[in-house]
Amino acid sequence: MKKSRNETLAEFKKEFSIIENLYKAKCINWSGSTNDSDELYTEIISNEILRNLIEFDKIKTVTRSNTYCRENHKAIEIDLESNRKEEIFAKRIAYLDLGELGLIKDYQIPLKDTQADKGLGKIDLISFNSESKTLYLIELKYDGNKETLLRASLESYTYYKIINHKKLINDCLNNKQFILNKVFDSVNPDEINIKPAVLLTPNCNAFDEFYEMELGERPKLKSLSLALDINYFTLEIMVDGSIL
Repeated sequence: MKKSRNETLAEFKKEFSIIENLYKAKCINWSGSTNDSDELYTEIISNEILRNLIEFDKIKTVTRSNTYCRENHKAIEIDLESNRKEEIFAKRIAYLDLGELGLIKDYQIPLKDTQADKGLGKIDLISFNSESKTLYLIELKYDGNKETLLRASLESYTYYKIINHKKLINDCLNNKQFILNKVFDSVNPDEINIKPAVLLTPNCNAFDEFYEMELGERPKLKSLSLALDINYFTLEIMVDGSIL
């Protein structure tokens, strides 16, 4: 059932009190437009977030005692019968060089330190662009995913705020696999940038919304993305399974 503009604002205000959980809110994932003003739900909500960006400073860093970069991820096992398509795709592109996105270094990076850290998910992928010295924290949306681009963006940025940047860089620099592959060869840790990113493939809702945003149809979401410095990347999957 379509919501009005006031109903959209009321629902958003209910969810905004716990900023680290905002990306999980149902209204963040509403597609379509209001039944009175014909505004996109995500445009109304993006505008409200833009007016309250300081709230993201309330998100607390969670420092993981164990390493973020696990050695047992060197051996990738893919269950082709699994219905977890995004996870399978993340494993397929692990350790590939994807141009501007850089080398995909790892997948399913945990944020939790202890079991008390309830509700914390995992970063889908991390990559490193050696030219720009940028470490990307990637939220992946794959074929068939119905979530909005707003949700993907907020999820990526929330994880970016939660993870301990200094420890992540240190764990990467001291990971045996990355040392052997010279991933961070001659890189000064103080020069490494960490940025939130969203990686999209065709046939998912966020992919379509991204191109609408680039065409100027979602200006508030665009402004929010720029304010949060979200980096977007797309991958085309060919019929033969190859990736562009």
